[in-house]
Amino acid sequence: MARDLGSLVDRGWRRVKVKVGKADRREDAARVRAARQAVGADVTLMCDANQRWDFSTANRMLPVLAEVGMDWFEEPVHADDIPAHQRLQAASPVDIAAGESLYSYQAFANFLAADALRVIQVDVTRVGGVTEWLQIAQHAAATGLRVVPHAGDMMQVHQHLAGAFLSETTPLLEFIPWTQDAFVHRSVVRDGYAERPQAPGASTAIAPAARERWQIRK
Repeated sequence: MARDLGSLVDRGWRRVKVKVGKADRREDAARVRAARQAVGADVTLMCDANQRWDFSTANRMLPVLAEVGMDWFEEPVHADDIPAHQRLQAASPVDIAAGESLYSYQAFANFLAADALRVIQVDVTRVGGVTEWLQIAQHAAATGLRVVPHAGDMMQVHQHLAGAFLSETTPLLEFIPWTQDAFVHRSVVRDGYAERPQAPGASTAIAPAARERWQIRK
């Protein structure tokens, strides 16, 4: 992990994210400390637990995450547990992030009303398309929260949407390099910055070779 993070920093990345959520939280404590040492003090560090912890474990990790200057703590507990997210956010100087497992404007609105999140990771492929994505993003941005689209399925659309709503903060995108082999028009990132696509469309055309390679055959 430390080697991979160091190589990203050497290539100009200024924000990196690591996975946590081990059965033994002490292993994760060592992991995030090693990550901070690998990237240095000036690189922004985030972590994602993918809903692996209960409230007690996540709460006990908060001091360690604050110690290493963690920017955000993603999906610390079950995605539907608004009270747990709310309690963690109230207790933590680290921003709580979620959204990839929320599927409607109403779900996001409930989290926002409870002041349970600081980073909104709405995914256009998991809510009702572009219109609902924009509604959620505008709602979150209007309350001063960060909107950082979840990249898992379709960063290609999100790189367009990130510049399509007003926000006081600089737009951020998640980027997963190995997803790019699926598309005709690859996303271009240089020195940690995404270059705005210049070709018409949403950049979502699937490469024929990728379709042939990965399609599920009957």
